[in-house]
Amino acid sequence: MPTTRDIFLTFLHLGTTAFGGLAMIEPIRKRVVDQKKWLSQGEFLDGLALCQMLPGATVVQLAAYLGRRLRGVKGALAAAGAFILPGFLLMLGLSFLYFKYGNLPWVQTVSRGLAAAVIALVLQTLWNLGRAAGRHWLDWGIACLALSALSLQANYLLVFLAAALGRLLLGAKFDPEREPRKTARERRPPPGSILLQVSLSLLSIAAFVIGLFHLDRVMGQMALIFLKIGVVSFGGGYVMIPILQWEVVDHFGWLTLRQFLDGILLSYATPGPLLILAAFAGFCIKGLPGALVSTVFVFLPPTLMIIFLTPFYQAIKEAKWMRQAIRGILAALVGFLVLVLWQMGRAAIIDGKTLGIMLAGAAALIGLKINLLWVIAGAALVSLLIF
Repeated sequence: MPTTRDIFLTFLHLGTTAFGGLAMIEPIRKRVVDQKKWLSQGEFLDGLALCQMLPGATVVQLAAYLGRRLRGVKGALAAAGAFILPGFLLMLGLSFLYFKYGNLPWVQTVSRGLAAAVIALVLQTLWNLGRAAGRHWLDWGIACLALSALSLQANYLLVFLAAALGRLLLGAKFDPEREPRKTARERRPPPGSILLQVSLSLLSIAAFVIGLFHLDRVMGQMALIFLKIGVVSFGGGYVMIPILQWEVVDHFGWLTLRQFLDGILLSYATPGPLLILAAFAGFCIKGLPGALVSTVFVFLPPTLMIIFLTPFYQAIKEAKWMRQAIRGILAALVGFLVLVLWQMGRAAIIDGKTLGIMLAGAAALIGLKINLLWVIAGAALVSLLIF
C-alpha cells in the first residue's frame, strides 16, 4: 500500500505532463494500474464512471478517487492537490507576464490570431458535447429551450435546474433508462459519520466565505462564484467557460472579453485541467490572493463530492434519476455553449483573416484531429505573417 508521500509525488509528476485534459486518463491508468498496481482495472473504471457522473474536472476527480481508495481523505487531498499544483504555478507565471507585457505590439498581433483559434476550440467543444448529449429528441428540445431562456438573460442556475427536472419527468416516459446490472455492494461507513463530515465541511466553507466577505467584498463574491461553478460544471472545464464568462465578464465586468479569450488560450497551453482558467481570472481580479481563492473554491466542491460519495458509489451508479438529471443538464449546456460561441465570435472574428484562422483551426481540430498545441503554434505563426 503506497504512502501519502508516494501518492503526492506520483500525481505531481502526472500533473506536470497533463496536457490534453481527458487525454490524461490513460496515462493515469497506466501508472496506477499497470505500473504501480495500486488498484485493479475494475476499481479504476468504477472511479472513472463515478467522476463522469459528477460536476468538475474529471481528471482531478479521478486523482481524488484513486487517492481516496488508497489512503482515505488524506490520499484524496494529496492526489488532487499534487495534480493541480504544476498547472496552477505555471498559470500564475503566465498571468503575471500577460498583464505586464500584454500591451506590446507583437503580443497584440499574435493575440488576434490566437483569439480566433480559441473560437475554434469552443466550436470543437460544442461539437463533442453536442454529439455526446444530443442522443434523443428530448435533449435537442431542452438545448433549444435553454438557449432561448439564456438569450433572454434568465439565470443559468435556474435554467440548469429546470433542464434537469424536465429531463427527469419527460425521460421516464419518452426515453426510459435501462436497468443496470446488479452487482455486489461494498461495505459502507455508517451514514452518521458521513453526515458529520459533510456538515463540518459545509460549515467550514461557509465560515471561510463569510470571513472573506468581511475582509474584502470582491474576494467574497469571487469565492461564491467559483463555488457555484464547481458545483454545476458537469462536463468539466468546457462547461466552466460559458458560466465564468457570464459571471466575470457580463455580470461583474471584472475582465474584458478579450482578456477572457486570452485566459482560455493560456489554460489550454498549461498542463492540468482546463478549470485552471480560474487562476487566471482570480489573478486578473485580485492578484495572487485572488488566484488562490478562485482555484481552491472551483476545485473544492467536486473533490469533496468524490471524498464523500466514493463509499456509496454502487447505489449512485444504479440511480436512474441521477442519469436522467445529468442528461438534462448536459443538454442545457449545449444551448449555453451556442450562446457563448456567438458572443465570443462577435468579439474575435472581426475580418476575413480571423475568420479564415478560425475555420482552419476548427477543421484541424474536428476533422483532422490535429494536436491542440500544433494548432495554437500555427495560429500564432500565421498571425505574425498576415497581421
